[in-house]
Amino acid sequence: MGIMTRFVRLCKADIHGVMDQMEDKGLLLKQHLRDMREELDRKDARMAGMLALREETEREREERSREHEALERDLGLAVAKEKDDIARTLIRKMKPLALHRDELERHVQALDRDIAQFRTVLDEQRLMYEQLRLKASEHLRRAERQEWEKAVAGAIPHGLCSEPSEAEVELELMRRKAGVKGGKEE
Repeated sequence: MGIMTRFVRLCKADIHGVMDQMEDKGLLLKQHLRDMREELDRKDARMAGMLALREETEREREERSREHEALERDLGLAVAKEKDDIARTLIRKMKPLALHRDELERHVQALDRDIAQFRTVLDEQRLMYEQLRLKASEHLRRAERQEWEKAVAGAIPHGLCSEPSEAEVELELMRRKAGVKGGKEE
């Protein structure tokens, strides 16, 4: 590995280190959560589109079924009246209509499978988002508390918050004993 390659790599590492120090981790975490929420919203919209398409396809399939049933009744009547020309015309209409209806049925079934799969993935992603959101919230509260504790620790003199040493305890005990003895003698 050449010296220049190593030097360039070292410079890049230093730049990344400086950038990491400049970034506010809390702000980045909040932005990532917003990005996740936006992505979930986009997927919710996609799910709504899939459901609307399924509904529209199902309505069209039902319409083709009703048309097919009407032609079936008319064909029965034409056969009963021995109107072969009309019966042939109705059969020619029924065949493509039946194929279209069947294709719509397959499309509805495929949409049902796609929707079920997408819903499963979306539900898992929502759960992961909620778990991450709760963890992030706890992390941010903890970080905020630590910042507050640092600020308070800087404002309060060091000796004020610390535990007294054994010598300080013994000295205070001797003073109090001397005060009690002095009070009784008077």
